[in-house]
Amino acid sequence: MEPDFVLHTACWERDIDSLKFLMRDKDRDLNEEDIVSGYAPLSIACEVGDIEIVKLLLNDNRIDVNHSESFSKLSPLYVACEKGQIEVVKLLLKHRKVDVNKANKYYKTPLYIACSLGYIEIVKLLLDDKRVVDINKAANNGHTSFSIACSKGHIEVMKLLSNDKRVVDVNQAEKKDGETPFYIACGKGHIEIVKLLLNGQRVDINKANKNGTTPFYIACKNGHIEVIKLLLNDKRVDISKARNNGETPLYIACSCRQIEIVENILASGREIDINKKVEGKTIIDIMREAKKYWEDEGYQCKREICTNIIKLVESFKRNPNDTRAKLRLQLGLTGKIIFYFSNNSF
Repeated sequence: MEPDFVLHTACWERDIDSLKFLMRDKDRDLNEEDIVSGYAPLSIACEVGDIEIVKLLLNDNRIDVNHSESFSKLSPLYVACEKGQIEVVKLLLKHRKVDVNKANKYYKTPLYIACSLGYIEIVKLLLDDKRVVDINKAANNGHTSFSIACSKGHIEVMKLLSNDKRVVDVNQAEKKDGETPFYIACGKGHIEIVKLLLNGQRVDINKANKNGTTPFYIACKNGHIEVIKLLLNDKRVDISKARNNGETPLYIACSCRQIEIVENILASGREIDINKKVEGKTIIDIMREAKKYWEDEGYQCKREICTNIIKLVESFKRNPNDTRAKLRLQLGLTGKIIFYFSNNSF
């Protein structure tokens, strides 16, 4: 039989009566792919969320419940999860033949895409299904369901995954750059996720990426002051650990003109090397070069920030205790020395 795609049109248009009529033809291929979308009828019904059409198709023995379209290899369950079709997902999970772990061509599973998009109810449904076993499987971008939820800032999804014992390695780094979920959260400023992960005993909070960049360093570079404040109050965090090129977190905070972060680091009372050189240059050397550059370019505001950082670092070198005391008073930190302790098991 020549393809006419009328089945697909009926599904796209949610025309169940026409679909019932067309399905009477026992020679019709119910898994044929649409020439435009590449979807078979079941995947189309899953995308549009027509529960009655999904039921109708699932009740026909000719339907392949795991049929993946040819290009991206998206299964009906994957499509339903990606489109947030909760009721369709519930129905598919009741089918004994559905492959709940079937990934697309990029090795992304239904759980992965639900976590990535923050569909908390769908994530719950999938985690409650004991057939879901590939929780720690990484997609070809290196991310797992755990790390992608972390990257996208989906705190409620992170809470669910953190409490699931099937999540074996919470420090599993993505392969390209070696960034852990905690690193990613710090780098993106996802403060609630940082808090959640800090409260876990299994999280390596100082694990660096392939360039030696630590979570604290990347938070300094990206200017996430609230994350920095949180990390400075955790005695487990190594705030001086340098990258492979020798740059310390304080060094990069100064270089990126993150003056509020510089102030908080100097006020913290933590041990730092203010005189450390990178390629023969100290922090003050770098900031003087930056000041001259921004002066030549006519950026008054950036030049002033460089000037203020130079004055601050020079003051700290002359009298660290006095400078620290003044900064703590300025920042409202007088009398506040709070270290964060873990009491969770994940």
